[in-house]
Amino acid sequence: MTAGAAVDRTVRGGCGRPGRRATSGLRLTRRARRLSAVLALGVGVALGSWLGPLVTGGPGDLQLVGESTVVVQAGDTVWSIAAEVAGPEQDVRAVVDAIEALNDLDRAVVVPGQALRLP
Repeated sequence: MTAGAAVDRTVRGGCGRPGRRATSGLRLTRRARRLSAVLALGVGVALGSWLGPLVTGGPGDLQLVGESTVVVQAGDTVWSIAAEVAGPEQDVRAVVDAIEALNDLDRAVVVPGQALRLP
């Protein structure tokens, strides 16, 4: 070769397959992607537990002191619940009336999952 001769060199745009563009930026490993997903989930749970009481009105709705409650199961009626609550010398009808008044029930109709306050 002579000192002033031009040399034809083909320059490729990076390593890899032809036609594929070289990606620039951060490439995460599988472990890093899993860790970021777990961290994002943890932050979401933390924010939800912090913001949840603010959105729903907080624990001011709870009335736990001095009251007993029962959750209505399938097949329960106000009468059957009152019969369990009533003492041996109490009239079941009076307990039914007290449960209806305490829970603002128009009729003695309850649904499973409903929480009833007991006298």
